Amino acid sequence: MNEHSLPSHKSWYKKRKYWILGILALVIIVVFALVSRQSGQGTTYETAVVTQGNLKQTVEATGNVESANEIELRFEASGKVAKIYKQAGDSVKPGETIAIQDLAELNAKVGQAQAEVAKAQANLNKEIAGSTDQYLAGLKAKWDQAEANLNQIKATYDASLAEAKAALETAENNLKLVEGGEESQIVTDAYSDLVTLLLATQDKIAGALIEVDNILGVDNSFANDSFEKELGNIGGNALSLAINKYHGAKVAKADMDSVATALSLSVPHSQIDFAAETAAESLLVVKEMLLATADLLNKTLPLGNLTQTSLDTLKTDIQTARNTIATQYTSLVDQRQEVAAAKNSYNSYSIAYTKAVEEWDSMQKKAAADVAAYAAAALQAKAGYEDSKNPPREVDLASYRAALASAQASLAQSVANRNRAMIIAPVEGVIGKVDLKVGQYVSSQDAVVKIVNPHFEVKVDISETDIVKIALGNTTQVTLDAYGDDVVFPGTVTEIEIGETVIQDVVYYTVTLTLGERPEYKVLNGMTANVIFFTEEKTDVLSIPLRAVRAEGEKKYVRVLTGDQLQEVGVKTGLKGDNGMVEIVEGLAANQVVVLRVIEEKK
Repeated sequence: MNEHSLPSHKSWYKKRKYWILGILALVIIVVFALVSRQSGQGTTYETAVVTQGNLKQTVEATGNVESANEIELRFEASGKVAKIYKQAGDSVKPGETIAIQDLAELNAKVGQAQAEVAKAQANLNKEIAGSTDQYLAGLKAKWDQAEANLNQIKATYDASLAEAKAALETAENNLKLVEGGEESQIVTDAYSDLVTLLLATQDKIAGALIEVDNILGVDNSFANDSFEKELGNIGGNALSLAINKYHGAKVAKADMDSVATALSLSVPHSQIDFAAETAAESLLVVKEMLLATADLLNKTLPLGNLTQTSLDTLKTDIQTARNTIATQYTSLVDQRQEVAAAKNSYNSYSIAYTKAVEEWDSMQKKAAADVAAYAAAALQAKAGYEDSKNPPREVDLASYRAALASAQASLAQSVANRNRAMIIAPVEGVIGKVDLKVGQYVSSQDAVVKIVNPHFEVKVDISETDIVKIALGNTTQVTLDAYGDDVVFPGTVTEIEIGETVIQDVVYYTVTLTLGERPEYKVLNGMTANVIFFTEEKTDVLSIPLRAVRAEGEKKYVRVLTGDQLQEVGVKTGLKGDNGMVEIVEGLAANQVVVLRVIEEKK
């Protein structure tokens, strides 16, 4: 048996022989350092001796003691605590009641379920005794009602199916109207209305320009001769602003005329869209012209040949033109929206048609299923009546026996629901915690009782660099902070989790080991445990400090002194042990001196 399979009373670093070996190694290193200083004529080295002996590989970790079979119990239903039968420290056996909630309502339901069982039993007994005339009349009435229900559901679905069919036909017709997308009839009609509106817009713009020119006299210079000098007589630049706006409107009208002249249903829709955009911009410019002209008239007093009546007439004409242009602009916006809606109508009508098809299919299936169900109910009612006229057979009693079984199942469910308001010990153990008070309301999510099994285990987190060294069945030495390093418990690795845990950006894996028993020491849940895993050991092998080994690619070598010259010697390494030591499989012999580093160069 491996010496580390048994508990040890001292850690390796507290044993005398390891200290002696360490001191001897230190003396040898110092001696060789002195020799190297003398023989090297000024160059000194830090060296180490190739030793022969046992090489161990261990992994240390810290964790906590846990009960191997610790069980947290909770009520399966929320409620108020009525009685507590056990306290922390009490021993329990399987089946013993630890605590209960208020069972009054649950007991009532159990009683009700028991009454249902008695009723079902009575019905079965009655059926076995045979049917009475009154009972047969009741069955006949059920049959008649089932037939009436069947006829009613048929009539209801006939109406629903007719309505769904009509909706489907309407959706199909609507979809046909918009087939062809951009060239569909509905889109063509919308563009036709837009062309008509654009041509009318051209006339409205021309009419507005004439109304304004009759006041400003820009192109028709004789139109305002009688009152030209009076325009804007209050002062300011209202007249020049109105004239500027008039010239801008003329440009807008020219733009509108250039695109409207070629308008027809035969031109591409994009050309009509461009004309609509131009018309909208032109209407806004004309709107500004009319606004500037109205402002000019508001800044004009009735003087000279300009009477108040004439001024009011001019204002009315301009306001009428403004209303006309505003209405035309609104109509243009609306019609452009109609075009957009027409273009999008295919998707809308397609969705509506798909929905109508689905509703029609769904209605047909639902109608078939429901009618079949009602028809089956009617046949069942008829069969029940016909069968009841005959002496009861075992098959006749099956439904009553099933009803009795159902009632008994309901009783069992009621009893189970009552048990959910009780905490019953599932295993033998010791009560570790009772977090309850009589009268307290507890949730089904609250763990209120803990049962602890006397067997313990330790869980520790091992880094990814060390986890590959540990295997199931590895022996361990465990010390507890409560008893110090001199009290050692044996342990065995029983589980290695494959799922990782990241702690501060380092990957760890949880390892579980069983804790050997030492009856003379009391172990409690949660105690801090220090674990040494004995992962591998080799006896009678050569070893040197790992830092003496150098590498070039896949080749490994060490440096040794030959006279006052360093010589590179190829080596093959094996087990990486504790304290930075590594096994030398090939290349060196015991007691050879290897160079760790150059301390002082030759001068």
